[in-house]
Amino acid sequence: MAKDIYEDFLRLTGFEEDEMSEYLPQWRKASERLGLTEDDVRFATQEQLPTYFAIELEGIRKLLGCFVKETIDLTKASEYKERGVKIVYGILPAILHFYYALKLTAPGKVYVSFPDIFLTLVMNGFFHKLSPLLEEAERTGIPYGCRHCALNKTRYAARRLDIIPSPDISWIWGFICDEGPKTDEFIRIYHDPEWKTYITRLPHDQPLGTVEDEVMDRVEYLAKQMKDGFESAQREIGIKVEEKKISEVIAIWHRYAAKLAELALLMSADPQPLGAVSGRLFWEPLFTPFNTGIEGMEKALDITIREVRQRVANKEGILPKGAPKLLIYSIHPSVPWIAKVFEENGVGIPLSEFFILTKKQLMPPSFEDPYMAAAEGWLRTSAMVNPGYQAEQICEKIETHKFDGAVFGLMDFDRWLGSPHRLLSRMVEEKTKLPVFYIEGDNWDDRDYSLEALRTRIESICEIMKMRKA
Repeated sequence: MAKDIYEDFLRLTGFEEDEMSEYLPQWRKASERLGLTEDDVRFATQEQLPTYFAIELEGIRKLLGCFVKETIDLTKASEYKERGVKIVYGILPAILHFYYALKLTAPGKVYVSFPDIFLTLVMNGFFHKLSPLLEEAERTGIPYGCRHCALNKTRYAARRLDIIPSPDISWIWGFICDEGPKTDEFIRIYHDPEWKTYITRLPHDQPLGTVEDEVMDRVEYLAKQMKDGFESAQREIGIKVEEKKISEVIAIWHRYAAKLAELALLMSADPQPLGAVSGRLFWEPLFTPFNTGIEGMEKALDITIREVRQRVANKEGILPKGAPKLLIYSIHPSVPWIAKVFEENGVGIPLSEFFILTKKQLMPPSFEDPYMAAAEGWLRTSAMVNPGYQAEQICEKIETHKFDGAVFGLMDFDRWLGSPHRLLSRMVEEKTKLPVFYIEGDNWDDRDYSLEALRTRIESICEIMKMRKA
């Protein structure tokens, strides 16, 4: 009997034998809908996932399986809509509390997703096949030469190719990305008049270095914006959420974040026990809602913490003890080869700055009101705040996890996050007196920033770090 690569893929990603009869036909159907061929599934199974993810660990296999289940679920969104389920989209970055609160309130009546980030993660991170979606967007109105964000292009292409249906409401957060709301407007005018959008904005008008979560007017303004947006979304889909549901989600978020902080400390052990990309996937539920829920991810995290703790106790590592390690602003599974090249050249980048939490970020909210608590949490989060405040947070993370330096860049395409990186590089270097590097690149799309193009740059950084460490 011929070997079934679809079964092999599911086994590799942590599915149990008693799940095969349910998920195998669903995975075949989902693969076809996404344009994945048998060769693509074979590539993921035999090359991509074994190369970049620690599949020898049960927790990591289960983690990958959570993403596969969510992928299958994403391809069912049109079926959900036909059955009357309300479709609610968002974009990264956003506070996911409100989306999960909808799910807790009416689990069988609402579907929540940030489809663009999820497709980008899986299509490139697992299969290295995001290009057809990006090329579809570029061919039909979002030009390649302007270097638009791959997330926005993916959202547009996914709708054009009917991978996802029109939402009942797309609650777009323009807190950081001002191109996200314009992309939704473009989708509605140029392709899909049924695409409904509600936009929530936050002006970047604070002096450099402002501790924004301690500016009461700022917290109150953001809380009001969040409340207005959430109430609009509820009216649009006809589902009323009690405020206590938001508080429930905040508690779930903090419980999960505390476990992530434990994994982060384990990842900082010497020798480094786990590769950067494997650990990085666990951070996604902090900012991206899973319609299938966070429970499976949390179970996978618990297993991984136990397995990594054992590696630390046994002094097992992916690099020799004493190897230099760098804090990188964001290492994304969509371009997993970047972390791999660092590791192959003897330098660890165990953690992404974007997903390490400071002591303050792990503190319980100061407010009982769920909107104030959510606003305060957002304004404490490093990637969302004033660059001067962000630099202070980054320096704390470098000290806590004993990094030997830092790497910025790989987001120079981004109109907001990309612009302060050179400023952050200088500020962090001045404060820590450690070497800080900048790499031009794209966190999502590696067509212009290939392994070959960046290898020499990364190798040079690694040589500098090894000489300094010696």
